[in-house]
Amino acid sequence: MIQAQSPYDSVLFYYDLYPQSVEDFGKIKKVTTNHGVYALKETTMGKQQADGFIHALRKLTKLGYKKAIPILPTKYGEYTISTGTHTYYLMPWMETNEYTAKESQEQKLASQLGIIHRLTVKTQPFVKENVEEAYQQLLHRWEMRQLELKRFADQAEQKTYMSPFELTFITHAFMLDQMAEAAKGHLKKWYDKCLEKEKYRTVLCHGRVNRSHSFFSPENEPLLLNFERAGIDTPSRDLASFCRYSFKYAYWVEEEVLQWFMNYERHLPLLEEEKHLICAYLNFPEPIAFAVDSYVASKGSMREFEHVQRLEKRLTSMRRVQRLTQKLIIIQEQQAQQIDKT
Repeated sequence: MIQAQSPYDSVLFYYDLYPQSVEDFGKIKKVTTNHGVYALKETTMGKQQADGFIHALRKLTKLGYKKAIPILPTKYGEYTISTGTHTYYLMPWMETNEYTAKESQEQKLASQLGIIHRLTVKTQPFVKENVEEAYQQLLHRWEMRQLELKRFADQAEQKTYMSPFELTFITHAFMLDQMAEAAKGHLKKWYDKCLEKEKYRTVLCHGRVNRSHSFFSPENEPLLLNFERAGIDTPSRDLASFCRYSFKYAYWVEEEVLQWFMNYERHLPLLEEEKHLICAYLNFPEPIAFAVDSYVASKGSMREFEHVQRLEKRLTSMRRVQRLTQKLIIIQEQQAQQIDKT
């Protein structure tokens, strides 16, 4: 606990708040005053990101969206304060409530994502150069990552004795390469469909919707926070990010994950090319590449078995992603057939 005369006094002055105590919860500071309890968020956002963050929240408010935790203005009407090294913003303090609904938290969060996307969806005028550039940039990045994974496998195979981490990776190297190829295949289908239709959709993306960036009310209704990475992008990117952050809560029942998509599509049905792009993002073994990077760069900070444990968990997730994305495409094809019949 930090008593009065805390390092945050100069920031809180702009809100006319004089803290009785400030408790440190990492990036969030719990500020208790005689006017109430507040959450002060400390970030490293630059001015451009901070402006985009506030613009996104204002846009949602203007569109009638009420499930975002409000940002409180200073006495000068500003919503963020920069000290040069950090950017701060203030929110009401939210207490954690026990979640008691039958529907999973992820199902409710998927619905909120669908609502935000429906409120902000726009069909963009087609500029072939922009789509081509986006496609080539992502394809190039994935090909470089794929090459790095192959290089790691080659180096491991040349050793007389492989480490447990290297042995675990080598065992699954072929599957990972197949998934990278599948991701590139889905990306190409997205690109081809965009060229064919000569249009694509964008939405306001939250960037990191998941349990840790939400609170649930006593009525089990979600309230979202941390719109710091909000920006205009394809809905596929936001959904893929949501899935990646949320898979660990699904106990990998595929029906549960498919329910997330059903809840989302009640608000904004996904187009064929958008589903291919989601499958592309999910199939590419980026989590494995990060695990390898971490292993190579910082062997000393984690023990070998911890690196292996993390790798095995991520490999299990990737195998399940493989099955899930196959189901998503099958469902997409079935829906297309039904539309053709009608």
